[in-house]
Amino acid sequence: MKKLRAIYKGDVRFDSCPVFELNHRTDNFEMLKDKECFYSREAVYGDPDFILFEIEDNHAKMIKKKPL
Repeated sequence: MKKLRAIYKGDVRFDSCPVFELNHRTDNFEMLKDKECFYSREAVYGDPDFILFEIEDNHAKMIKKKPL
């Protein structure tokens, strides 16, 4: 099953970089380590500083944002 994940490019300046995954049930990108921290799909797609990745079979592929 494909997963859609995002990182905020400003966070790569630090020692760790939070990863967010799209929860299709809530339509939010939730932080993997803290589900209480999340962004709406619209916020992630609307912010050019988020980078999206499609994860399938342990392979990550950076993807372009598609219109909502």
